[in-house]
Amino acid sequence: RPVGPATVSAPIDWDELETGERKEGVYFAAWHLAEKLALGVAAGVTGLALAASGFVPNQGQGASALLAMRLLLSFFPLACFSAGALLFARFGLDRAAHARVQRELDATRSCAAAA
Repeated sequence: RPVGPATVSAPIDWDELETGERKEGVYFAAWHLAEKLALGVAAGVTGLALAASGFVPNQGQGASALLAMRLLLSFFPLACFSAGALLFARFGLDRAAHARVQRELDATRSCAAAA
């Protein structure tokens, strides 16, 4: 199950608390753009790496092409997931902070509804 969409709700709520506006569309559009860019980069890197390693379709592969495929299926994803983990390690909106933001939003909405 993708973790990404679930992690977007906390920044959306925090942004609403800061700006007073809901911008779900902007956040999800940015998320999907990033996904599509990542897939495009991955496809480009894969194609370039296979071409540089001497990969020939529908034939037995040499040692350099086999090594390239092993690296593309192990090291490249490891590097990408590690970069993501480092980014999320700095993500400051934990459960407690998100709960506080939601309480403040509820209070703000209650005041606005009463007015």
